[in-house]
Amino acid sequence: MKTKFYLYLLAAVSSILFVSCNPDSIADEDNPYQTEQGVNKKDITRGNVG
Repeated sequence: MKTKFYLYLLAAVSSILFVSCNPDSIADEDNPYQTEQGVNKKDITRGNVG
């Protein structure tokens, strides 16, 4: 009975480690900021501050 418990425990721990250490993640490929666009300097104006 203890052997079965230890096998299930080993399977659970190894699956958690595999999922948490797996570098293939969709979130790694997702870029939350659009950095491809540049800034047009003609559109920048200086306004009155204060």
